[in-house]
Amino acid sequence: MTTSHPASHSAPRLVVGLDGGGTKTVAVAVDAATPLPATPAAAAQIVPLGRAQAGSTNWNSVGLETAHANWRAVIEQAVAAAGGRLAGVRAICIGMSGVDRPYDRAQVQQWLDDLLPGVPVQVVNDAVIALAAGTAGELLGVVLISGTGMIALGYNRAGERVRAGGWGALLGDGGSGYALGAAILRAVTWAADGRGPQTALLPAVLDFLHLEQPDQLVRWAYDDITWARFAQLAPLASDCAARGDSAALAIVEQGAADLAVAVETVARRLGLAETAFPLVTAGNNLRPGRLLDSLKQRLQTSLPHAQIVQPQVEPAMGAALLALRARASA
Repeated sequence: MTTSHPASHSAPRLVVGLDGGGTKTVAVAVDAATPLPATPAAAAQIVPLGRAQAGSTNWNSVGLETAHANWRAVIEQAVAAAGGRLAGVRAICIGMSGVDRPYDRAQVQQWLDDLLPGVPVQVVNDAVIALAAGTAGELLGVVLISGTGMIALGYNRAGERVRAGGWGALLGDGGSGYALGAAILRAVTWAADGRGPQTALLPAVLDFLHLEQPDQLVRWAYDDITWARFAQLAPLASDCAARGDSAALAIVEQGAADLAVAVETVARRLGLAETAFPLVTAGNNLRPGRLLDSLKQRLQTSLPHAQIVQPQVEPAMGAALLALRARASA
């Protein structure tokens, strides 16, 4: 899928931002002469010349060959949609989960060197482009993401970087969609047995999964043990908590507490705790609702100077903003 704007008579010079996810990959192409935006509101006014979407570029999910093909296709399509050519690309920034390891970073770098020889390339964790999406491309402040997984990551003015979380479902990423979903299922099974209090989560889960009896949860859970299937249940906690369900409230409060600790840890280690800084929130679980409200209440006490920001542009645009800044400082 591509979107484009009418091409000029001469091919434009471009910067490209790319958000490589586990299910889809998005690339945007922006005029390389775009002035650096001073504020997130100004960044939201930048209209990409081209945008394209392709399948997953996570080779752990789809394999190296498919991931490589999707990388190439989405970049070529975004550039073509902008009326440009690969030779006109002046900088590119790639955001992708799991590229903190040297091997992964080198693999992406090699692909891009083959496709765009001589073009300055940044390869960063997807949390970095999420932060940039909320700060007009400035790497300053903290980003908190809670989707299937969770991570808090931040930078201070000295360029120091700190992260907390992002260890994965099995290593205790509290406040993640998986953790919330697993807690919901525990409350539901305990309620079904009588080991725990009755909860509105029980009928809510059965209805959501189109099941008739609690014992059908066993087959549902063990037939396909993937983190995203558990994480899809996470919104039910906020829904039931809003109706006063005590079990759901406890799950939401624990999730908010875990997320708050991650943010507090990053801010403290970066020396930001006593100063004003942007806190960018992203991910399905941090949309307006009970979990976000509880998180805000906790942070008002522990980090009163944190300025919570919800990005007005997509992560791929955050990557493009980083590419623009890299080009401007070159």
